[in-house]
Amino acid sequence: MADKPYDLSTLVYEIQQASNEGVTDGRDMGRMADVVLGHLGCATAADAYERLYNDWRALPRGTLVSGMRAGHVLSVVTMLIFHGPLPGRYRAELLREAREHGPADPRWQARIITLGNLPAAQGSTSDPAELEAALAQLEDALAMLPPGSPEEDDIARMHAGIRANLAQLGGGEDDFDSAVADLERLRDSPAFDEAERLHMDAQLTGFRMHQATRREDEHALAGNIRELESILARLSPDHMDRLALEGNLETARGQLRMLRERSGTGRFEPDAIAALPPLREVRRQISVLPRDARADRLRETGLGRATHYLAARDHQGVIESMELLEEALDLLEPDDDGWIRCTSILGTVHHSLAMLAEVPRTDRSHHLDQGISWLKHSLRLAGGPEHPRRWAIGMSLAWAYRARGDAQALNRRVARLNYAEARRVGLDTVAAGAWSVLLQSGTAHAAETGRGAGEQALDVARWCIADGAYDEAVRALDAGRGLILHAATVAATVPDMLTALGQSALADEWRAAGAVVPEVGQAAVLSGGVTFSGPSSRLRRRVVQALTASPRRQRLLDVPSPDEIGEALRAMGRTALVYLVPGGDGVPGTALVVTADGTVTPVRLTGLTLEASPLAEYRATGAPGRTPGRAPGGTPGRAPGGTPGRAPGGTPGRTAGGPPTASPPPPQQSPPDGGRAALERLCDWAGSAVMEPLLKELPRGWGRAPSVVLVPMAELGVVPWHAARLPGRRGARRHACQEAEISYLPSARLLCDVAARPETGARRALVVGNPTRDLHHAGEEAAAIHRTFYPDGTLLGPGDATPAALTDRLRRRRGGVLHLACHGVVERGERRSAYLLLSGGRLAAEELTEGVARYRHLELVVLAACSTSVSGHGHDEAYSLSTAFLVAGARSVLGSLWPVPDEATSLLMYMTHHYMRREGQPPGRALRSAQLWMLNGGRQAPPGMPADMVARVPLIDADDLAGWAGFTHLGW
Repeated sequence: MADKPYDLSTLVYEIQQASNEGVTDGRDMGRMADVVLGHLGCATAADAYERLYNDWRALPRGTLVSGMRAGHVLSVVTMLIFHGPLPGRYRAELLREAREHGPADPRWQARIITLGNLPAAQGSTSDPAELEAALAQLEDALAMLPPGSPEEDDIARMHAGIRANLAQLGGGEDDFDSAVADLERLRDSPAFDEAERLHMDAQLTGFRMHQATRREDEHALAGNIRELESILARLSPDHMDRLALEGNLETARGQLRMLRERSGTGRFEPDAIAALPPLREVRRQISVLPRDARADRLRETGLGRATHYLAARDHQGVIESMELLEEALDLLEPDDDGWIRCTSILGTVHHSLAMLAEVPRTDRSHHLDQGISWLKHSLRLAGGPEHPRRWAIGMSLAWAYRARGDAQALNRRVARLNYAEARRVGLDTVAAGAWSVLLQSGTAHAAETGRGAGEQALDVARWCIADGAYDEAVRALDAGRGLILHAATVAATVPDMLTALGQSALADEWRAAGAVVPEVGQAAVLSGGVTFSGPSSRLRRRVVQALTASPRRQRLLDVPSPDEIGEALRAMGRTALVYLVPGGDGVPGTALVVTADGTVTPVRLTGLTLEASPLAEYRATGAPGRTPGRAPGGTPGRAPGGTPGRAPGGTPGRTAGGPPTASPPPPQQSPPDGGRAALERLCDWAGSAVMEPLLKELPRGWGRAPSVVLVPMAELGVVPWHAARLPGRRGARRHACQEAEISYLPSARLLCDVAARPETGARRALVVGNPTRDLHHAGEEAAAIHRTFYPDGTLLGPGDATPAALTDRLRRRRGGVLHLACHGVVERGERRSAYLLLSGGRLAAEELTEGVARYRHLELVVLAACSTSVSGHGHDEAYSLSTAFLVAGARSVLGSLWPVPDEATSLLMYMTHHYMRREGQPPGRALRSAQLWMLNGGRQAPPGMPADMVARVPLIDADDLAGWAGFTHLGW
């Protein structure tokens, strides 16, 4: 039969007219495709596509007619997408002909580019390379339009939508958040009518729910849920996106319930859960959609309904929901990303059913086996760590294996096999968490992504401890620790690794993107005028993919073995690295001790829990100098009772721009209640529950105390373990630092990295004192340290100690000592989570870690400021000013755990430098010697100490922990 004749120009006109009337439900979409099939006389979308392409190919190429016709074909093909999947093999050829030979009118060209990339905007591709190409073409379209063109905002909206999709596929949260910000800006554009704005509101609300879940923000997620409920109330019952939105709503409600359960602010309330539409109505609405859209809606609706019925503990409802997911699989191919989504959801839902008491006992084993089978299949298809869902799939599978082991408790052999498989999958999955963090551009996004890694690592480590697999427990713990710091450390070495692989162009691109602090106007960056975050996640994805396909993969994802940890300990002269693991899930608290010979030994500590009342009280009440009710590092404040502290504010007892007092003020101490009392009880608990039994188990050399590096997990990072008070004979109490040298590090990864840094021998010093003119003793301290110990060094004070001057000097000079006596501020969860207040600006931790520049040859950084060892991004990330300087190149850092008092700090810091310079002690031992000097009631001022300081020596209250215990040592 001869092909039916058709007029392509007429067809394009009819499609445009139909589009102008609006396309809101599945029937509208189907009608648009039927118009095309009817004109062409074709039965399927693929046949119509082939005919349009072959008819175009019959024309002479390289002409205006050929170029215009190619544009018309792209316009028509866009409608065929609604009727079924189409091959993409002709699209690039058609687009190239339209751009090179079609009308030169910018608006026509921009429209054709937009139509050519509509499949990417509609989510019909999951190939990151295709999405990257679509973004580049849309950027070309925007560039060719005159400013203010009516098409501009429509293209920008498509560009933002593709970016958000790419971010979800590739894991780049910076791209996702910037796309959401663009959509929020475009929402009120006059280019969109009310119906389009309502659709954008729905899309934005879905994106915001993702952001709130990622940030674990219960309040924001609850508000997003209310907003989506309001949108659904205004949406047509037959709107093509309604089912997807209803599925997203149920999923968000489930996520909110989980967040509330974890935080203790809510619980499941099955009776309050409203009924869902009947399943037959759901199937009717889905049946009128095109094939690809049907698969998406079946998956989204199936997930939402399964979440709903699991919360209601409705066994049959969950089973019916899984039928929708299985129907979605019938419409997908195994190499489609949607297939992995469906199978992983099926596996997780089966596993969840096996945990419900309402499910008949005889069915639970079946559901657990089915869940494991689906999750194994999903994990195999997801491949390596680069797949954004690999982490969630892997942990779900690990938990399912653990549950099956528990269910086989009477068959010890089968239980052991399942437990071993749970550990194997869990370890691989937690290790792969480093990939997701490496992809993030900016510390805040990396912290949000890495938060789960620390929690999951602790779960897997507890399994390992319970099973007696202590080497594996060390691997698990380190894999989830300090991932922001690991990513920052790797970033500095990326150019060299790429160059060694022959990827010089990519190395240059990385260097250019990493030069986030410009030579000119640097003060604006450091004072918050410019955002810095280093290479984008899209560039990071290309770089990490290149490196993981090479021998450099180990540098990115692997953690040190116990033997490698032992080697680092020997190089640094340390006795042991000790992970402090809080008890939970039936596993008692444990200290995992890795000794210098690479042996891992557990020390059981039944009192080591996050629920211990002294720890809970301390976190709620606050240490001296901290605002009650906040964890360390909340609002910068002074110690109760007016104790001078190195946090901002006009605290009494400190000079605020005026001359120093003629004579030293009387000693000011924290009152014996509130923060001071909570700190004392905390140190008593830390001694009796942890440090006393731990110190008994540590190997001891002849003639010296053991030298220990602590890695406290989770909220245990707020405890000053070196100040733990040990029970003594006849009521005498000693502190842990009197029995051992105690240092801290975020992870064994960083231990091994720092251990490899050679001593530079540089002794030049840069000393900063009282740059904000309101810390008299800080200025006195800096001047005395400079004059007495580093007379050839540089002293910067008010007016001179600007952020630009400091970083410029650090870049130009080779190593030595940096001493900073100033204000320190921690703002938990903020874009700049920790910073030092200098003259006229701030020096943020993020400036030290987010670029690729590093300050090499820094022997020691002394942060004589408040809360410089407090993390603003979660305890397991351990991201603070102290660790930022360690990543930036320092071999040793001294920092503080709370707002420290100005007077006592000045004496402690002076004595620390005294023991380093006069007695040749390394930094950690020198700090310990200075703290022991503070504890000694018969202390004497050393020769050369300034008279103002000498007068205050006898006034030190050795019992006031706030005055000396806040400082910690990290590194060599």
